[in-house]
Amino acid sequence: MAMEFINDTSAATWLLPTAIDHAAAQATLWFGPTTFEAYARVLELPDPQFDGQSESQLDEEVLNQAPSDVELIGRTVGVLRSHSHSPADLFFLLWEGYPYRPALPATSRFDLAGFRQYALAVGAIDDWTEWVTSNREVHGRAFPPAFVWPADRQWCLAFDVDSHFAGVGASSEAIARLLETEEISTERATRGTPAKLYG
Repeated sequence: MAMEFINDTSAATWLLPTAIDHAAAQATLWFGPTTFEAYARVLELPDPQFDGQSESQLDEEVLNQAPSDVELIGRTVGVLRSHSHSPADLFFLLWEGYPYRPALPATSRFDLAGFRQYALAVGAIDDWTEWVTSNREVHGRAFPPAFVWPADRQWCLAFDVDSHFAGVGASSEAIARLLETEEISTERATRGTPAKLYG
């Protein structure tokens, strides 16, 4: 089944923060909604040594060993899928600011508290992988979805454009599984603003 873009964005309204302010919106962009028992960060890059550090200051070996967006999303969802009753029935929010190839279709956009605009799609993780990689430019980046969650909302993965990690909200059991998975670099997190970000 191919990933399907839909006009009705009501399935994403559960992500909206209860308080519409900068801190609440940022926490949602990085970790998803407040409804989960536990949270974690899945790191694409190690944390910066100081706030605003440039990624270009990292050792070339660190950059070369970093997982791609597709690898990070695929491995993380691979762990989380056993903690949902609908593992193949996923929702994806795709940020309209990324230069996706193919471009996002002209469907209705979901507005997250005035911070970001997204297209909503449904499908399985393999459907997203095929869509994001099949028509990208040669050696081009396959940009990640901003949010992924199953229909039963048992977990949520958030990957904002400004962060070097994916934030995950889920049950304590699911977060424990992530922390035990050797293929991804994961650490337990408190939902909220991370101390340091790359500039």
